[in-house]
Amino acid sequence: MIKFFRNIRKKLLLQGKTSNYLKYAIGEIVLVVIGILIALQINNWNTNTIRKADERKILIELQKGLELDRDKMVVDLASCKVAVEKMKQLQTLLKDKNYGYHKDLDTLFGQVYGIRKLVLNNAFYEDLKSSSLRIINNEDIRLQIVQLFEQNYKGLSDIFYVAEPSINEVIRPYYLSNFHDIEFIKKATPNSFDWVWNDTYFQNIVDFRIIAITSNQVMAYEKALPKINEIIEAIDVYLKL
Repeated sequence: MIKFFRNIRKKLLLQGKTSNYLKYAIGEIVLVVIGILIALQINNWNTNTIRKADERKILIELQKGLELDRDKMVVDLASCKVAVEKMKQLQTLLKDKNYGYHKDLDTLFGQVYGIRKLVLNNAFYEDLKSSSLRIINNEDIRLQIVQLFEQNYKGLSDIFYVAEPSINEVIRPYYLSNFHDIEFIKKATPNSFDWVWNDTYFQNIVDFRIIAITSNQVMAYEKALPKINEIIEAIDVYLKL
């Protein structure tokens, strides 16, 4: 093709058609520029198509992860609320110092002891953050994702891996010394019912556990769940555009 154009220019010069040569040269330059622009446009289109496909894949994977986390939180939120109600029942019964022991109390004792935590989908976000969050073009969705993981998920992680182990270090020695047949969050049988039932320290443990679960897990889940649902819905809408 280049040789073909070169022969035309050479022929025009030999024929002395300078004005025609200049017009042809300019036309050739214009054609080259147009070709370059078309090539760039095609390249940009290909790049955008690949980027859009990658973005779609990431959003679908993120959405699935959030749905799994949401389902886990819903179940654990219900479990925590039941546990709080049972501990409040125990809290009320402890006020009656003449209350007699029966085996059903073991399930109430069991609710107090044990670490409550979930394994959430943090790894996917960390991978996305290290590569580039900018692959998500929608700024609102990107901001919602960042806020959810940097605030809500970080808060939950602190509860699961900092607060809960710390609380357990307080409760664990007491239970190992004063209970047997222990199943975390399920049951525990007192070695001496009268001792435990009249022990102010145990009453304080029950009070503290109620406050901790309510202000930690319950409140954290109730803040995170609406945000997760908003992101899942926003991704749905965005992917249908």
